[in-house]
Amino acid sequence: MSSPCRYFGICLGLFLLEFNWETVSGQLSYSVSEEVNPGTPIGNIAKDLNINSQDLESRMFQIVTGSKRKFFEVNLKTGVLYVSERIDREELCVEELKCLVSVEAVINNPLKLYRIDVDILDVNDNAPLFTTKLQNLYIAESTLPGVKFALSEASDVDVGRNGVSTYKLSQNAHFSLAVHKAGDSVSAELVLQKALDREKQPVITMTLTAVDGGSPPKSGTSQLVINVLDNNDNIPIFSETLYKTRIPENTLLGTVIITVNATDADEGLNSEIVYSLRSKDQDHVLDIFEIESQSGVVKVKGNIDFEEKKAFEIRVEASDKGQPPMSAHCKVLVEVVDVNDNAPEITVTSLHTTVKEDATPGTVVALVSVLDKDGGKNGDVNIQIKNEVPLKLETNYKNYYSLLVDGPLDRESVSNYNVTIVATDKGTPSLSSTSVFSIHISDVNDNPPQFPEPLINVFLRENRPVGEIIKTVTATDADVDQNSRVSYSFLQSNPSSTMVNINSETGDIVSLQSFNYEELKSFQFKVQATDSGVPPLSSNVTVNVLVLDENDNSPTILAPYSEHGSVNSESIPYSAEAGYFVAKIRAVDADSGYNALLSYHLSEPKGNNLFRIGTSTGEIRTKRRMSDNDLKSHPLVVMVSDNGEPSLSATVSIEVVVVESTADIQTQFRHVPIKEDSFSALNLYLLIAIASVSVIFLLSLISLIAVKCHRTDGSFSRYSAPMITTHPDGSWSYSKATQQYDVCFSSDTMKSDVVVFPGPFPPVDGELISINGGDTFTRTQTLPNHDKNTYVLFTLDQNMSTRMIRSPFGIYILVVLLDCCWEAVSGQLSYSVSEEVNPGSSVGNIAKDLNLNVHDLEARMFQIVSGSKRKYFDVNLKTGVLYVNERIDREELCAKATTCSVNVEAVINNPLKLYRLEVNIVDINDNVLYFAETLQSLNIAESTVPGGTFGFIGASDLDVGKNSISTYKLSPNDYFSLEVHKGGESVSAQLLLQKALDREQQHAVRLTVTAVDGGNPPRSATSEIIITVLDINDNAPVFSSSLYKARISENLAVGTTVIILNATDTDEGLNADIEYSLRSKGQDHILHLFQIDPKTGAILVGGKIDYEEHPAFEIHAQASDKGQPPMSADCKVLVEVVDLNDNGPEITVTSLLNTVKEDSDVGTAIALVSVLDKDGGKNGVVTAAIANDAPFKLDTNYKNYYSLVVGGPLDRETMAEYNVIIIATDEGNPPLFSTSIVTVHVSDVNDNPPRFSEPLVNVYVKENSPVGAVIKTVMAVDADINENGQVSYSFLQSNSNSLRFSTMVNINSETGDIVSLQSFNYEELKSFQFKVQATDSGVPPLSSNVTVNVLVLDENDNSPTILAPYSEHGSVNSESIPYSAEAGYFVAKIRAVDADSGYNALLSYHLSETKGNNLFRIGTSTGEIRTKRRMSDNDLKTHPLVVMVSDNGEPSLSATVSIEVVVVESTADIQTQFRHVLIKEDSFSALNLYLLIAIASVSVIFLLSLISLIAVKCHRTDSSFSRYSAPMITTHPDGSWSYSKATQQYDVCFSSDTLKSDVVVFPGPFPPVDGELISINGGDTFNRTQTLPNNDKVAVFGAEGQN
Repeated sequence: MSSPCRYFGICLGLFLLEFNWETVSGQLSYSVSEEVNPGTPIGNIAKDLNINSQDLESRMFQIVTGSKRKFFEVNLKTGVLYVSERIDREELCVEELKCLVSVEAVINNPLKLYRIDVDILDVNDNAPLFTTKLQNLYIAESTLPGVKFALSEASDVDVGRNGVSTYKLSQNAHFSLAVHKAGDSVSAELVLQKALDREKQPVITMTLTAVDGGSPPKSGTSQLVINVLDNNDNIPIFSETLYKTRIPENTLLGTVIITVNATDADEGLNSEIVYSLRSKDQDHVLDIFEIESQSGVVKVKGNIDFEEKKAFEIRVEASDKGQPPMSAHCKVLVEVVDVNDNAPEITVTSLHTTVKEDATPGTVVALVSVLDKDGGKNGDVNIQIKNEVPLKLETNYKNYYSLLVDGPLDRESVSNYNVTIVATDKGTPSLSSTSVFSIHISDVNDNPPQFPEPLINVFLRENRPVGEIIKTVTATDADVDQNSRVSYSFLQSNPSSTMVNINSETGDIVSLQSFNYEELKSFQFKVQATDSGVPPLSSNVTVNVLVLDENDNSPTILAPYSEHGSVNSESIPYSAEAGYFVAKIRAVDADSGYNALLSYHLSEPKGNNLFRIGTSTGEIRTKRRMSDNDLKSHPLVVMVSDNGEPSLSATVSIEVVVVESTADIQTQFRHVPIKEDSFSALNLYLLIAIASVSVIFLLSLISLIAVKCHRTDGSFSRYSAPMITTHPDGSWSYSKATQQYDVCFSSDTMKSDVVVFPGPFPPVDGELISINGGDTFTRTQTLPNHDKNTYVLFTLDQNMSTRMIRSPFGIYILVVLLDCCWEAVSGQLSYSVSEEVNPGSSVGNIAKDLNLNVHDLEARMFQIVSGSKRKYFDVNLKTGVLYVNERIDREELCAKATTCSVNVEAVINNPLKLYRLEVNIVDINDNVLYFAETLQSLNIAESTVPGGTFGFIGASDLDVGKNSISTYKLSPNDYFSLEVHKGGESVSAQLLLQKALDREQQHAVRLTVTAVDGGNPPRSATSEIIITVLDINDNAPVFSSSLYKARISENLAVGTTVIILNATDTDEGLNADIEYSLRSKGQDHILHLFQIDPKTGAILVGGKIDYEEHPAFEIHAQASDKGQPPMSADCKVLVEVVDLNDNGPEITVTSLLNTVKEDSDVGTAIALVSVLDKDGGKNGVVTAAIANDAPFKLDTNYKNYYSLVVGGPLDRETMAEYNVIIIATDEGNPPLFSTSIVTVHVSDVNDNPPRFSEPLVNVYVKENSPVGAVIKTVMAVDADINENGQVSYSFLQSNSNSLRFSTMVNINSETGDIVSLQSFNYEELKSFQFKVQATDSGVPPLSSNVTVNVLVLDENDNSPTILAPYSEHGSVNSESIPYSAEAGYFVAKIRAVDADSGYNALLSYHLSETKGNNLFRIGTSTGEIRTKRRMSDNDLKTHPLVVMVSDNGEPSLSATVSIEVVVVESTADIQTQFRHVLIKEDSFSALNLYLLIAIASVSVIFLLSLISLIAVKCHRTDSSFSRYSAPMITTHPDGSWSYSKATQQYDVCFSSDTLKSDVVVFPGPFPPVDGELISINGGDTFNRTQTLPNNDKVAVFGAEGQN
């Protein structure tokens, strides 16, 4: 077994202490009892180890334990080992038989290790303990004596004889105790000695005591509570076998009618009762009633109708919830009380499809019958017509009536009557029903056709084509169908038959010739309209045809100027004054009206303006006096035009000759000079008349305008400004003032044109004029927009009566209430006949009974009419005998009704009489009894006590009375008898149990039930009843063995079968269906490792089986059946576990040193290694070794305990960490091994000095850098770590000859930052050198150094310096040049230097002259000043120059020098060595010529391009103008119109709003197609919206208005 130490790693670590590199000297064993007082001695360890007790303290002797608690200590004075604190064996070792505590004794100088085992002895300090102080057992009262029941065991943490020894049970009358001992295990079972009786004692309480074997013994108790479970051995019992109740019909759904109550002497589910309605043989009851399964409340579920069912017999069943369930039955009789719940039912049968409007009063229209299903007063009905109609009701027979005409009818006034018939019964409260019957009045020809007016005027334009319809006359006839079909004709007196004709059907009057207004202005004829009624009626209308004049005659010039082609001559004196009368042209026109209204117009040669003509008079007069420039002859052309459409004209030519004197004028009018200022009386009157007419016209016009303005003031105020409106459909409208325009638009962009109509044309109810592409006018008369009165005419389907007649009920009503049956039915006869008699059998002599002459029957069409589809009876017209016509089946007609009668009617004509006949159908015993189920099954428990009753499905018999079921009989048997119940016409039976059933002797009983009717001879039917005896759970399962044994290997796979248990149960069904389980109490570890198949009883491995943990298992299994209550049995299974080599060695490493110094000697101990294998024998023998190459080795200490020691030199810088792989292998077959990796950290020693990355460091420092700046950071790396690797920096002391750099730089000892202590000047100091030393913090410290060269970098901090002779600051230097100096003449040379170096000292020269002077230039690098050109007379004689010298530094620095150049006349005045150097340049070089040519070329090309572009633009514009030159008006199929002219395009939309139906038109080119769409709202605000390019369209624009 494993060591009891809970902290095994700590135990081993302390067991193999540091410096234990010698073999363990030995092992000691001691024993001590638990719970001894602290300080109790165990033994003298110094004496036993042969150690001098005086050396214990000096050699640091100590006891080390592996647990957190230190149970033992040693007295260093005496060497005695003693208990240091309380020891609880149960806490340390739980239930193990042997409890060892291992400790180690360690002594130094030299180090030795001693292993000490202390055996802890058990004492009886713990009493037995039950896990549950209260145990509940549930045992059925039917359990047989001898059955055992498992109990929860007690546990005792003590071991050996101190553990549980036995069990005891308190005194009781039913149970004893069976104690079982197996090794150290003791268990107990409860044995039933005496049968239980729940009714006497439902609960039994006992005390179970567990006693251990200690001295003195200890004990523990647990209370046992035996709950006796009930068996379902009592059936429910109703408080009454027959319940009675009364309910009114139409009771609301959910109403409680009665509550049945049943009780059961059992308890629990066996006493819980479920109520139900028997499902068999009472389907109609299940549809109407329901019962609450828990409370037994019977409720109304469906409609209860007294007329359908006057009483109900409900069979209720009460069943308990036991297994098997037991049930009882009772009967509930429900009587239905009638209430007035049925309103009268009105049936109307039409005798005529329609009623003629000339029908006389008394004519029968329909037959009315009223039926009320209620009886008594509730069935008495009064009937009346509710509304005012020319109809009345007359009684025929009881509730049968005739609907008669009671007044004159007029279809034209009312074509349909809705007769409201109300029937009211005499119930309380009374009920009524209403039937609306539609009567259609048929037409008679009593109305002639009527024209809308007696005289019709037809206006006909002359010259219309022959065959044109000049008028359509229409006459309407108030009648319908043929009576209203009108034909048209001319009256015989018509003299215009050669001019017009009429279409007899349509009334279209067609012209037979073309009319000439000048020949015939009007004519008259009469049209007659005749209907198609019998006799036909007619009326006529006078038609006046008025021929309208057309402008078909040109004006005719009257004499003397009428000769065609002649030139008429007139003379006027040269001295004629203005207004001089020349001639008067007179003309006439054969047309009339405006077509004959003529106007005169004068045409003179170009440039002549001497004459004028009166437009209405035709008088030609002079406009002015003659002048010398006027011609002597004046040819005049006078055109006379009428005002027709189109206008016609005629012309006449007159030559007016100017003569010198009036004497030369040979005319009769010459003596009558006309002067404009002299008036005759006629002229005065005419002038007054014209003035009066003009004044009247002006006043009328002003009044009209005033009225118009007054009417439109509101609209003007509302719409004073033009408005552009857009509509959701994309149309636009434009409004201004009161004019209105309705505009259509075309979507065709090639024909985007406009036609505009003023608002008043066409009128709303006038004519809509549309123009198609061919300029053809089509007139379409629009409908007037007036409100119409709508009349809904209800017509009765002509087939309605036919359909009703085809239905049985309709036939019945129609025959009962025959046409013209307005006399009371003469009487009613009753006959009787047996069913199933042969056809032809005589019923009675109906002619004799009705006092009718037999010879008149056929002549008066006597017949029998039945209300059903089948005609059961007919009459022999020869003899008057009523006989059976076809087979009569009473059951088919009346089902189970007690009385069955067939009502038929006898009808005789001339005069019409109706006789009601009632034939009673007498029942005969012609139907065999039958059971709905010939084989019935009943389930009865074997525990049912005698006296119980059981219902079954009874027989049915279609016959009634004595022919129905009379009694039941039962076949002989040992167990049951029959109990027959008779109640009125109802006979039922129940089975009565006489003797107790025994399923084991007879599991089924077969019975035969016979039902017998009371007919003569009697008929019978049988049904077999199979009684299945149901089993009760009275047998517990029995295992095939009470103890099972099995051996298994450890580490079996989960799901492996260990053993299969088998138990049987002598019961059947669920009572014999066994389920296996493992006992849940007292074996928790078993439930984790094993499981059992509840069906097969196979115990399966459910967890890991480990021999080292449990070498054996004791499993308690249980078998339970599924009965109620269930019964169970227990068994025990002992499982022995066979050990396998399934445990690999376990390696435990305890580190003795946290780290190992890299200079440690070989043999230095690092860690203690222990190897443990839980297996035994060879499987537990283990060898350990180091698997990888490392400077370490394992030394054996004691058995499987090793020391890990240094085996070679260590270097942390090369390898700072070692992963030592220790592998342990056992000697099992196959061998197992395990691996442990020990990480050894090598600690550092100071064996490495700091190292710089390079021996020489160059530092570049800019001059003038700020003081304190870090110029360089030096860094040295030390391979050591921590303090050994912590580096500090310093300067090495230099020799006395070198520059003392300590005043220039300093170094940070921690970071190595070198800081400048002064600003460096490159011009003074270009470089210096020093050494830096790096020292670590190790002991002893190590160091190294590096040489640092500091190189100062130049900055641009010096400006250029001008050298002599121009170096004097502030002085003005002067140079002279001759006037004749050529270009390039040397003037002076400026020289300068810069103290900086490199680019900072690279100089450039720049020259600055006065504004407007451009005579000199300077070499940027040489500094030489030369002339650019020759001198001119315009140049100054003195030229001040400023030369700037700049370096190339960043930023650039500069210096300037001023030089005054003086121009002298001759070179003699110039004292300079450079005067002879002349440079000559041409005044106009070749380059200048080329530049001039290039400029001219570019200018010419630009001008040509510009001219070409303008020409192309103009050419495109001309082509667009020529493309669209003529205006076009186009209509489109959707009714839109468009207008186009030249290149302008108008896209117009229209508005449906008549108040703002106006137009806005934009020309095509504005705005451009791909430009912007401009919309104008009511506030004259422009909104711009960029439109998409549209290459295919010319232009589409509109204005958007504000709605």
